[in-house]
Amino acid sequence: MTRDDRATLFHGGRVVTMRQDKAVADAIVVRDGRVVATGTEQDMRAAAGDQARTVDLAGATVLPGLIDMHPHLIHWSGIKRSVVDLFDCRDHGEIAARISAAAARTPKGQWIRCSPIGEPHYFLRRSYRDLAEGELPTRHLLDAAAPDHPVWIQAWAPVNPAVTVLNTRGLWNIQVSRNTPDRVGRVSVEKDADGEPTGRLLGPVNNYYNNEPWWDSVLARIDGVSPEDWYEGARSGMAEANRRGVTAVFEGHMMDWPLIDVYRQHGNAGTLTTRVLCTPDAEPHGLPNSVALTETELVQRLELAYRVQDLSGDMFRTESFLCTRGGPFNPGMMVLDRSHRGPYGEWTKGIEFIPEWKGRLMVEFAAERGMRMNLISVADREHGIALEHLETARRKFGDFSEQQWILQHAYFMDDEQCRRYRDLGFQITTSMSFSHFKMHTFRERLGSDYLKNLIPLRRELDHGFDVGCGTDWGPANVFEHIAFAQTHRGVFGDRNDGPAQVIDREQALATWTRSAARILRWKGIGTLEAGGHADLIVVDRDPLTTPTDDLKDTKVHLTMLGGRPVHDEGVL
Repeated sequence: MTRDDRATLFHGGRVVTMRQDKAVADAIVVRDGRVVATGTEQDMRAAAGDQARTVDLAGATVLPGLIDMHPHLIHWSGIKRSVVDLFDCRDHGEIAARISAAAARTPKGQWIRCSPIGEPHYFLRRSYRDLAEGELPTRHLLDAAAPDHPVWIQAWAPVNPAVTVLNTRGLWNIQVSRNTPDRVGRVSVEKDADGEPTGRLLGPVNNYYNNEPWWDSVLARIDGVSPEDWYEGARSGMAEANRRGVTAVFEGHMMDWPLIDVYRQHGNAGTLTTRVLCTPDAEPHGLPNSVALTETELVQRLELAYRVQDLSGDMFRTESFLCTRGGPFNPGMMVLDRSHRGPYGEWTKGIEFIPEWKGRLMVEFAAERGMRMNLISVADREHGIALEHLETARRKFGDFSEQQWILQHAYFMDDEQCRRYRDLGFQITTSMSFSHFKMHTFRERLGSDYLKNLIPLRRELDHGFDVGCGTDWGPANVFEHIAFAQTHRGVFGDRNDGPAQVIDREQALATWTRSAARILRWKGIGTLEAGGHADLIVVDRDPLTTPTDDLKDTKVHLTMLGGRPVHDEGVL
């Protein structure tokens, strides 16, 4: 076979380059996985040559491939593959039918694990409450559907209190019976009039971020996600990301070596359909098997992270490590200076995942070695501790601003915190899901005054940060996130579209393209310019001019990674 060196010309629409000069062109030419040029159709026809393939956009728009800076892609897709899909069930009958079908293909005695009902992962716009019956079924329906299997309908974080359901065999396996107290720790065991468990457990019964020792011990006794689920889940998750227009991801949170190795295996096999940068957690948190490390163990993990860094790959890279001080607000883990009511009515200041000495050790380890570091810090006490450690390390080891450390999440940022992080050379990744789905909870527990500093994109840009956004807990639709960056609307209709928050459409799109690429320090992606990777998408409308309420309806016709189609609806 002879190599086909022909160029491909896309014309008949708009090409939004997302370059710093904000250029919009009529056509684009790609060859050998790279962008040749963008410009007028006449000029691009000349650049493409007589033998070029031509693609008529028919009014569609070409964009750089989207970069998701916090997708949990492998987590969500691996977990999803391991469960029976109940997300869109409308009533108990559909739930029973899907569990029964799973029982027919599952060896007797093995667990049948099921997804929650509703929209992942907040389950606020749709949940089990929207079932025709208005509630989850009890064990009796699950027993009838799968009499020979333990069955479990899961609850996923980060919304608390939560509800999970097990059938009779499932309850036996976790040793819950009529003799079990009505309450174990903060978990309530629902019982009927005869004192028998209904199968429903309420409270911190999430799969992760539950901070409930008894429930964590239960989770440890239930079969988890298999290596095959992680591997094939990553493959299906990348395909789904491609369908949404995503061509690069930053897996920088809750990543441990086995999951990083899954991406490495896909890279070695040539099956990656997104570019991937991975960062391991210095000390994993939030999962049932998370274990506090000794100082020796922690240093060993940091040294391993330092040794295995590799930014040479075209598709797969590893860099740095992540320090996490606290967790999500809804389960009561965000660390604040002031006391507030937690999810169960208790007074709390949050839950610190690590003692201060560990955070200081991580910062100084990276600063001393000239190593880039990732930090999750979201609120006043977390920022205060982190900034003290960072500024002390700068005095001790010298300026490390050129390393461009990354601040992840950053729920709340006031002017002073922005200035101090900026002076340290930080860049920021965040998600509009934190505002859209948590705003009402912040308001209820902390008061409306807190909202003035919630996801302050405008303030961060004005301070000179590069800001990249991610889907995190959802929604999965990137274009809906872009709309939220303008409206700052909450799920129940409230808003915090103040002077520190609202950015324009081009700036919002840049957080998923140009700015995200700068944070990744991955050259040749995030914009469409000569010599760059031909990572591009074709969408049915111009996201720069589409009315905000219509952005979520954007359709991705084609996704190309290095000039190779990884998603094609066959429209063009």
